[in-house]
Amino acid sequence: MRWRTYTPDGRMLEIGHADGEWVALCNGFRGVGSSADEALRLALDDESSPIGAAAATLAAWIREQAATLEREVEQGA
Repeated sequence: MRWRTYTPDGRMLEIGHADGEWVALCNGFRGVGSSADEALRLALDDESSPIGAAAATLAAWIREQAATLEREVEQGA
């Protein structure tokens, strides 16, 4: 399964899931993990990441997106 969305600060994010592995791509950064949350955090952990309140907003957004993606995978299985 593949998804494409935008981060709260406007960066394009592509997420894929296959064989229990999640892959997230954003601005040339690649995150791979056993959970959507892990892959998203790794892909979005770059020098352009926001700091302060914006970082907290991004962290909450990542948790929400990861939960939604994982639910979609479970429902589609």
